[in-house]
Formats: sequence, structure tokens, C-alpha cells
Amino acid sequence: MSILQKIVANTKTNLVHKKAEFPLDKIQSSLENLKLPRSKFKDNILSKDEAIIAEIKKASPSAGIIKEDFHPTKIAMEYESFGASALSILTEEDFFMGSIEYLKDVKKITSLPILRKDFMIDEYQIYESKLIGADCILLIASILNDQQIEAFINVAIKLELDYLIEVHDENELKRVDRFEDALIGVNNRNLETFEVDLNNSVRLRNKFRKNNIFIAESGIKSREDMNYLKMNNIKVFLIGESLMRGSF
Repeated sequence: MSILQKIVANTKTNLVHKKAEFPLDKIQSSLENLKLPRSKFKDNILSKDEAIIAEIKKASPSAGIIKEDFHPTKIAMEYESFGASALSILTEEDFFMGSIEYLKDVKKITSLPILRKDFMIDEYQIYESKLIGADCILLIASILNDQQIEAFINVAIKLELDYLIEVHDENELKRVDRFEDALIGVNNRNLETFEVDLNNSVRLRNKFRKNNIFIAESGIKSREDMNYLKMNNIKVFLIGESLMRGSF
């Protein structure tokens, strides 16, 4: 079993407990009462000549602990001060040491829109994302079938959330190119082997003929990397580990 398969299996188990503690109908009732605003995640990066989605994460399966002295709100303020266009926050608890509490805390202190970075396998998580203050959800094509992707997008639209579909190869890109309003993210990290290839974004961008916002994810370590991607018609970058380590 790959790391990705383990994460998905673990997420399924955790969802059983979550649903028992806080059922979906209670989340839906809370949302009706709160009347939360429409997401501006996509709008915030749409008109930029260059946009960084700055990621907040404590650890990952490939890197281990990335930052021992981990204060999400402090990191968010630093990201906002240097000009990030949006934030990405890991909420997966067991493999990335994330928490929905991190997202809720950051939401209180920033005006930047937030992507909830997690492994979405159930519509419950989409409703939960809206309730905790996320503006955008992540849909990973490699762990979802076509019917799930479409169903989850419909829920996101209903909740006025933006959605980023993550792909890794040409086959996955073809599966999702019909979703005209989706943000398309290319993960340069192979989630099976964890090897990173920055050219993966370039290769898939050159094959993509639609007008979706196209995002390069993983492996961006320097201004030179960003310039290389911009030369290849990619102007939105999700940057995590190098920012967290202060090495960017």
C-alpha cells in the first residue's frame, strides 16, 4: 500500500468518528444560520501578473517535520506582509500534522482567501470546509473517480466555494478539462514515489488548451524556478516547504 493509499484509508476511518461526533445535518444547519459569504479565492489570483499561494504546513510524509516552532497565525501574517495572494493550510492530522483549528485561527486574523489542503473523499468534508472558513477546496483527481469529482464540484458551487483540481499527468488532465471554472493545479510531486519534477507543470501546461487558471505545485524553490514557469505561461505558484523553511 502506497503512502497515498494509507492516507486515504486513514481519512475514511477518521470520517466515521467525525460524522458520529458532528453529523452532516448539524453542519448544514449551522451554515444556514451563518450565511457565510461567497469565496473570493479565484478572484484574488485571477487578475495578478504573478500570484503566490503560500502554504502553511508543519510536516509531510516526504520531509518529516518541516518547522518545529510552528505558529500558523504568525506564519500567515508573514505571508500576507510579503504579498502572498492566498494561503493554503494543511488540515490532515496524522500524516501532515495539520488541523482544522489552524485554518479557523488563521481565518480570524487574515484577509487572504484560504485553500483547505486535505484529502477530500466525502461531501461531508466540503460542508465542513465552508463552516471552518475555507474559501477553496482541493480535489485530487488520482483519488477520485469522475462521478465523485462532478458531485463534489456541485456541492462546492452550491456552497459558493472555489475548487482546485489537482492532477499529476496527462490522463488526469484530460479527465478534468471540461470543468471550465476549476482552478487546475499540477502537482510536480509524484504522490506514489514522492519524486519531484518541475517540468511536469510545463509539460502539462503546453498540452492544455483551455482558459482555466493553471497552478504549479511543489518543487518551487527559488525566484529562478518561478521565472522559468512564467516563461512557460504559468503565473500562479503554490509554494510550501521552501517558504516554511525560510529558504525561498
